[in-house]
Amino acid sequence: MKLQPPKSVTVALVVLLAGAASLAAQDQAADPFGGAPAGAGQPAQGLFGGAAASPFGGAKPAGGQAPAEAAAPVAADEKNPVVLALRDQNPTTPKELMFAVQSLFDIGRPDEAKSYLAKLIAAQPDRDQLAAIQREYGTGFFLRLARDPAMKPEGEKFAKAVEEAAYQAARDPARLKTLIEQLSDPSPMVRLRAIEDLERAGDAVVPLLVQALADAKRQQEHPQIRAAIVELGEPLVAPLLGALETPDEALRLQVLQVLAEFGTGRAVPFLVGPALDPGAPESARRAAAETLARIVGTVPSQREAEQYLLRRVREYLNGASAGPVDDQDQTVVWHWDAAAKTSAPRRYEAAEASRLMAARLARDLYKLSPDNVDVRRVFLLANLTQAKIQEGLNRPLPRGQGTIGAQAAALGPQALEDVLAYAIHNDYVTAAIATAELLGDVGDGTLVQSTDGQPRPLVSALRHSDRRLRMAAAESIMKLDPASPYAGSSYLPETFGYFVRTVGSRRALVSHPRVDKSQTLIGILNALGYEADAAATGRETFRLAAKNPDYEFVLISDAVDFPDADETIQIFRQDPLTRRLPIGLMARQENLARAEALAEQDPWLVAFPRPHDEKSMSFQLTRVVESAGKTLVGYDERLDQAVRALEHLGRLGESQDARPFYDLFRVQGPVQSALSVPALSAQAARVLGLLGTPEAQRDLVTLASQHARPLDERQAAAEAFAQAVRRRGLLLNRDEILLQYDRYNRSAALDADTQKVLAAVLYAIEMPSRQRLEREGLTQGAEAPQPQPN
Repeated sequence: MKLQPPKSVTVALVVLLAGAASLAAQDQAADPFGGAPAGAGQPAQGLFGGAAASPFGGAKPAGGQAPAEAAAPVAADEKNPVVLALRDQNPTTPKELMFAVQSLFDIGRPDEAKSYLAKLIAAQPDRDQLAAIQREYGTGFFLRLARDPAMKPEGEKFAKAVEEAAYQAARDPARLKTLIEQLSDPSPMVRLRAIEDLERAGDAVVPLLVQALADAKRQQEHPQIRAAIVELGEPLVAPLLGALETPDEALRLQVLQVLAEFGTGRAVPFLVGPALDPGAPESARRAAAETLARIVGTVPSQREAEQYLLRRVREYLNGASAGPVDDQDQTVVWHWDAAAKTSAPRRYEAAEASRLMAARLARDLYKLSPDNVDVRRVFLLANLTQAKIQEGLNRPLPRGQGTIGAQAAALGPQALEDVLAYAIHNDYVTAAIATAELLGDVGDGTLVQSTDGQPRPLVSALRHSDRRLRMAAAESIMKLDPASPYAGSSYLPETFGYFVRTVGSRRALVSHPRVDKSQTLIGILNALGYEADAAATGRETFRLAAKNPDYEFVLISDAVDFPDADETIQIFRQDPLTRRLPIGLMARQENLARAEALAEQDPWLVAFPRPHDEKSMSFQLTRVVESAGKTLVGYDERLDQAVRALEHLGRLGESQDARPFYDLFRVQGPVQSALSVPALSAQAARVLGLLGTPEAQRDLVTLASQHARPLDERQAAAEAFAQAVRRRGLLLNRDEILLQYDRYNRSAALDADTQKVLAAVLYAIEMPSRQRLEREGLTQGAEAPQPQPN
């Protein structure tokens, strides 16, 4: 049974249709949509004007008419008066066709509505016509049109085009400029319509409103513009807070007036400092104070302002939200864009937005009380953190004129050491890294000397769990170059030794008591681009993790023992080398809830069922790696740290006689392992040459004799061996010396460069004997060895 519309609705529609037909016949030229009368033969306009192709696809009809095949089917038994009336009217303009589509759709005749919609699409209405249609019929109607299965696909395509056109038209700068001018129109209706249209523009209206307020030639319009901004409401508060950063004093005063009208508490943190800033112009202080008084009813005292800002800065440093957070954990913060001369939005990770807010308020606080130790401390913490993250954790802190680095350095080593100690104690790691870098530039050797036998803060940082902080502290101590022993001096070569252990690969550690399960997991990790090692017990897992700087994460089975998984994880978190290492706890189903509860207490621990394929492993690894956040150090940075560590070990090796308190022999093992890493081999050879031990000499001649290794590595090893012999004497045993002669004698078939390297090794071996003979007057000087190949 066919559903019929209510009789009253049908009669009303018939009357409306009759009236519409009469009006159209009287005044087709006055069509506000600009549609041409039937038969006018005007070319259809594209979505952006001009004879553009239809945004809906399909060929453009001639003469602006819909193609004949799109005409509504004529049924002899049609009884619906609305359908019949529309057929009699024969709508042709976009406005008439849209009225027909809406009328038929609303009475439940999608078959008829679809035919008129096809004509409307074929007419190719331009952007302004589509926008006018959207304003008349509203978003709700087009949502229904798009979702109705009987109207697809045309209904969905047309609804999308209408909404897009309305969006573009609402944000058109020329149109917005006109609307802002209409805010000063004598007619209340014109002003009201202008505000309503500006609301549709969203944040696109911000630049033009700010420019209008900044234009001194439009002072007469400013009261109406400010009132309109208040009418536009809450969405404009954040842009106005960003505009407070403008250097234009007159504009800032205008913004303060608007914020006073808003009366929003969100503005209070940004007004407290300026209201009492002794360095600001009196007019600026007075305006900020008046705005603050209108919002909260009073202006705080100096002490109240300091305590308020100090509390807010600490809250933001500890992660308080700086604004609404979206589903991607991001927050929009508005800033003054000096180039565009307006307030502009920027998206930040939520944590970064909090740090940004802390830095901004800390600058206001520091202006109020620069001599207060607590104030100075949070000022440096917040702003050094922000500057370091903005530049990049793996890049040096900017120190140029006007930077926070230069400002912090000017405060001197005592202030910086205070910040470093506070940052380490309260886990503000990023600020600690920046401060440690600066101490190397402003201090001297006394910064590491202590009177109580305990390491000073910069030396203590060498034992921190963050490897970037350890490297920053180590490099600063190298700059300070202390000439006498100090508490913790042994930490320095140990720190460099840790970084040198890298083997230059993406690496993971798998802990499982069953070898077959470990190998399965390692195979999956290999397929995902990781090299992996296996450990069968908790003790072995920790031992490997503590000595290998390349592990990006550890996967621990809940079945591991000696000790069990819980205790193993606790051991990891107690040691500075593994405290922040991401761990994936693979739990059996019966233990999963308990494992997840444990993970809630550890920011670097993620619990999940044991993965069985690449897809599930990849998903879980993403979670594990993300738990490290910005503290994760990638392959390239690890290799760079190893290169720098070897450079510093070389410097320490050259000054062993002057700095005997550094025990470099404790790092010989890591340096020997670096010989096998192509990117580190030459530098590692140089350090071993400076150490000159029997083991170092043996490794150097072995490398120099491996003709499959690159020539530059073998040459570096030969040079380092010669240096070792000069510094420590020849420490190879008889068999090792004879082996080297044999290698040379068997090199006749090898290339000339290889023979030269092997000859250089023999020359170094014979150097002590030659020098002894020279002293005894038995030779005429050094001569190259001339062994004969077999």
